[in-house]
Amino acid sequence: MLARMRLLRETLVVGLAIAALLLAAPSVTAQVPAGSAQSDNLSPEVRDQIESVGPQELIPVIVQFEAEPDAAQFARVTAGGGSVKARFGALNGYAARVPAGRIEALAATPGVERISYDVPVSAHLNVAVDAVEGDLAFKNSGGLNGNGVGIAVIDTGVVAHPDLVRPSGTPQIVEVEIVGSERGLADYFGHGTHVIGIINGNGAASSDSLSYRTFRGLSPGARIISVRALYPDGTGYTSDIMMGLDWAIRNKAAYNIRVVNLSLGHPIYESFRTDPLCRMVRAAHDAGIVVVVAAGNDGDIGGGFGTITSPANEPSAITVGAMNDKGTASIADDERAWFSAKGPTLIDYVAKPDLVAPGVGLISARAPGSWLDTNFHSLVLKVGEYKNDTKNATKDGAYVRLSGTSMAAPLVSAAAAQMFQKDPTLNPATVKARLMKYAQKDGRLVFETGAGFLNVDRALQASERVSLAMSPFVRLAGDGGVYLQDTALLWGADWKVDGVWGADKGLASGVSLKDVPPEIVQTYGAIWGGGKAGKLSLVDNTQVSTTGAIWGGGRSNLTHTASVVDILGAIWGGGKRGP
Repeated sequence: MLARMRLLRETLVVGLAIAALLLAAPSVTAQVPAGSAQSDNLSPEVRDQIESVGPQELIPVIVQFEAEPDAAQFARVTAGGGSVKARFGALNGYAARVPAGRIEALAATPGVERISYDVPVSAHLNVAVDAVEGDLAFKNSGGLNGNGVGIAVIDTGVVAHPDLVRPSGTPQIVEVEIVGSERGLADYFGHGTHVIGIINGNGAASSDSLSYRTFRGLSPGARIISVRALYPDGTGYTSDIMMGLDWAIRNKAAYNIRVVNLSLGHPIYESFRTDPLCRMVRAAHDAGIVVVVAAGNDGDIGGGFGTITSPANEPSAITVGAMNDKGTASIADDERAWFSAKGPTLIDYVAKPDLVAPGVGLISARAPGSWLDTNFHSLVLKVGEYKNDTKNATKDGAYVRLSGTSMAAPLVSAAAAQMFQKDPTLNPATVKARLMKYAQKDGRLVFETGAGFLNVDRALQASERVSLAMSPFVRLAGDGGVYLQDTALLWGADWKVDGVWGADKGLASGVSLKDVPPEIVQTYGAIWGGGKAGKLSLVDNTQVSTTGAIWGGGRSNLTHTASVVDILGAIWGGGKRGP
């Protein structure tokens, strides 16, 4: 039986710098200032780069095509002094470094759909297992532990931690090198090891006769594929993450990859419809892979609204925020973690996060000597904190406590693996919809805690199916209310708004999802009969968008997302950028 993993209040938030019908998108024409939209196929970030450097300066970009690019398309890059970094299989395009003075001409080439900046990304247990009813799920399901289900964790890598090494003759962790070329397992930053331990740790380092606390992950039977796509300092590029996703799609059958965990992200600079990372996430979803993404850790900027990062804004993804379970298995005292990003998403206004899971002070596998281990060594558990070992009580142990939406996401990934173990015929939409509908409900706003707190046991007992479960859009209506699309019309009759989000959703802020005036439906259509998710006076933030407000249609004005935060405030805060 899964033992309890204690959550202590010392915190380190890691947000890795290391985070047809698409739902009948709402028109935002009336909400976007005239002249603010770009008419060509260059993203605003690429334009910013072109204007700020000399014509020969190489700019990292991602080029998307209407069809598969041919040899002539690649030749244009190299002939102009550029170089191709990677070609994608699941997306028509490539990553390249192109001289600033050549990008306009490249964009004008027939067949080029979009050129986006290769944005830097960053890496955003026993009580945790109990809080999501993992122990109860293990008992009621007959011992489901994710056995045989492949989970690709695209992160900083992983070390050969005792909790992650399996007996000889059984499948071991597979490491794929997108960055780096070392033989064997490695994690110089320390984030990926912790994330993988939350999913897959078997508690070996805390299960001997001296141990009085054992730290196990939620799905220790899952097959882990560690895709190292972030550098030793915890930084990386969008194209590196895309290469990791591309690899997972190509190798899905070989490793039975049904889940991808992305505890990372970058600020939202363009619509999910053109954002290359979001489009790669959609490709993985369409290939039958559940993609779980951390919501981001900028929830303390302004009022916190509009701080969801990319690719957590992709409607097909399962976007996970963090809750603080106060170190108890009971959910009665649980609350949203102060750093957890809030929706709606910038530019597109997607209702996110989808749900929340424990993300404060999770105890998991330590990577000795890594950047996190060296710079935040006080968060390492001493042996005496989990073993009756007087001789070694004051020595460093095998575990560390970290906080962040990065830590909440792997709990959902582990739950998804158990769902696939129980029923391999499930599609990603059904996994997402069940996790949302059977989450523990609360009274916070949709944009704060999504559909509620992860409940593994209830999700495993669900039986409904759905073919599509894109996160719904929200819109600001003429009466000042923020309205949510009706999931019963989008997903099917089994997925009514009250069932997915709960009848009390928003009541803590004086909002009722049932409060939909007839004139709203008459003006905007039946699909907006889902309910009022908030009101303009409550759901806005003047500190995160280039237009000065969430509802102006602007992109993020942050240069990066929060990376490291302690309980007293930001060590590395969410940086600002000009409009």
